[in-house]
Amino acid sequence: MKAIVQKKRQVFLALFLFLSLSTAYGNDLCRASGAVERAQVKRVVDGDTLSLVDGRRVRLVGINTPELDHKKGNHDPFAVAATQLLKRLAGRYIYLQPSKNGRDKYGRYLYYLFDKDRISLSSQLLSAGLGYRIAVPPNLAYQACFQASEQSARDADLGVWQQSLQWQPQAGFVIARVAITSITHNRGGWWLETNQGLVINLPPSAANYWPAQKVFFLQGHTVEVRGWQHKRNSRHSKYASWVLPVKHPNDILDMGTP
Repeated sequence: MKAIVQKKRQVFLALFLFLSLSTAYGNDLCRASGAVERAQVKRVVDGDTLSLVDGRRVRLVGINTPELDHKKGNHDPFAVAATQLLKRLAGRYIYLQPSKNGRDKYGRYLYYLFDKDRISLSSQLLSAGLGYRIAVPPNLAYQACFQASEQSARDADLGVWQQSLQWQPQAGFVIARVAITSITHNRGGWWLETNQGLVINLPPSAANYWPAQKVFFLQGHTVEVRGWQHKRNSRHSKYASWVLPVKHPNDILDMGTP
């Protein structure tokens, strides 16, 4: 019964946010730039994934929404609200633009999606506090806009921004504030040890974003970091148990010294 009540609350929240966004987006913020393709929506899977009638399974670029547990129903907070809002924003038809990386490792098409008014769906979800902005090169279009959309939700303490940023040892997407205690470099890129059981990896593929001076400047600083972390397979107890790769500077914010 408690789960049903919680789900209804999130559905009502999604409806409220949808109505609010309908009036808030009267300006040109996050409108499509360039040519778009019209497509018909078949099904919304969750807050950042949907299927088109032509068979394409699409992952929204620039955002990660809370996870739905399709097997047991143990959804992350605001996952249901994000899904319901995407259903309302997408409606029957959407407009899309392909990203520079065509597909992800699951075979999903990576597209920027827009509603009937050519307004970004990712941006609207971010503005409602129902997802986190993420930067994965080379798919960096609309990043400045997404940052502004997310910040408006943070300023208003909406949705996911009501939750703690305390780091948690769990696989998947995380956003947390940690202190950088030491920095090393090897063939695997930069390794930023933290005061938690976490090491942040700036991989070689993203080397152009990380000049040495910029990286070493983070020593002793608190950072807000986001991305998908995984558990390290290592027998050496001196290594942190969890690794979080960061591929773009937008996803590691320097908060300064304590």
